[in-house]
Amino acid sequence: MPNEANVQQVGQIRELFENSDVVLLTDFQGLSVAEVNNLRQQLRAANVQYKVCKNTLINVVAQEREIEGLAPYLKGNTALAASDDPAAVSKILFDFSEEHESLQVKGGVLGQQVIDAGAVKALQDMPSREVLIGQAIGGIGAPLYGLVNVLNNGSPMTRFVNVLSRTIGQVTSVLTQISEQKKAAE
Repeated sequence: MPNEANVQQVGQIRELFENSDVVLLTDFQGLSVAEVNNLRQQLRAANVQYKVCKNTLINVVAQEREIEGLAPYLKGNTALAASDDPAAVSKILFDFSEEHESLQVKGGVLGQQVIDAGAVKALQDMPSREVLIGQAIGGIGAPLYGLVNVLNNGSPMTRFVNVLSRTIGQVTSVLTQISEQKKAAE
C-alpha cells in the first residue's frame, strides 16, 4: 500500500505535467541551499514551477501519461522545472548552469515527447509564447488586409470593400483581445 506522502507527490507531479507545455529535468546535486534558492527565485519570476521529486514517482506519472523513453533520465537527484514557455525556462536553466556547474539539465518532456539536453538547449533560441502569438495574428491579418487593399484600389465595389474591411478589423480586434486575455491569465 503506497504511503500518503508518495500519493500526494504523484498528484503534484501529475498536475505539473498536465498544466505545462514543457517539463525539464535537472540534477541539482552539489548546489548549496542559497544557490538553489537563487535558482528558485529566477524561475518563480518567469512563472516556472520547480519541484524536487522522486524518480520512481516521476516514472509512475510518465507511464500513466504514456510518455516513452523518460526512464534513462531518471537517475540521481531530479527536480522538475515546469512552464508554458519552453524558451524562457530553458534559457534560465542554462544561464544558471553556466555560472553553477553543479546544475545539470538532463532532458525533458515537450508535450508528450521526451527530449535530450541538446534539444532543451535548442529551446532557448525559440521565440517566446507572446512573440509566437503576435506572429500568428500578423500572419492571419496580412493576407486579409492585402485583399482589402487590392479590392479598394480601382474597384467599383467600394461598399463591399468597406464591409469587408470592417469585418477584418473586427476579427483582428477579437484575436488581439483573446491574446491579451491569455497573457493576463498567465
